[in-house]
Amino acid sequence: MIKFNKEEEKLLRKQDVARIATVSEKGWPQVTPVVHLYDNGAIYFITDYGSKKQRNIEKNNKVAVAVDVYSRQPQSVIVQGRAEMLRKGEEFKRIEKLFEQRHAYYKANPVKEGDAPIIKVTPVNKFSSL
Repeated sequence: MIKFNKEEEKLLRKQDVARIATVSEKGWPQVTPVVHLYDNGAIYFITDYGSKKQRNIEKNNKVAVAVDVYSRQPQSVIVQGRAEMLRKGEEFKRIEKLFEQRHAYYKANPVKEGDAPIIKVTPVNKFSSL
């Protein structure tokens, strides 16, 4: 299991937007910004059923995630990991509640089981400027 230091965890929790890279069935990368959250060593985001990200992950669960801030002192955490789809269950409900608490959009538009999958990224490698 990959361990993040305190500064890396702070950045992962503070930033709302991450970029997720998936690989198409033809081997082409696709990068998409997503609203994410970090919890207990994993990175989560919600996507729509039938989205390109969801279809790519079903065929190849290797992904990369970048969380960064560019200022006078750029900061970044980049993760390579394995993605899995949470469609229902206790973990789905717990993470969905965290999205509601952290992001106004999901508070106003909660995601329930069957609406959309929550993608869980378990880090395998990390690269960090922190």
